[in-house]
Amino acid sequence: MPVLDLTIEQVINLVQQLPPEGKKKVLEVLQAEKIETQHPWLKFAGKYQNDSQFEEMLAYIDKERREADDKAKN
Repeated sequence: MPVLDLTIEQVINLVQQLPPEGKKKVLEVLQAEKIETQHPWLKFAGKYQNDSQFEEMLAYIDKERREADDKAKN
């Protein structure tokens, strides 16, 4: 398959000129590629929401950070 040297604007312009059936096919192809629009870290959101050890770990990190900040100030 040849590679065309087109800008995004040119591709959009070409797609806009397609009949409805052609636009539908372009949409199907793009959806099939499952374009990643979600932030990659988002899938981990809430992973530890019911983990009591996670809360303890966060408290420990916070305490260590505060102690390091206090040391740096003195």
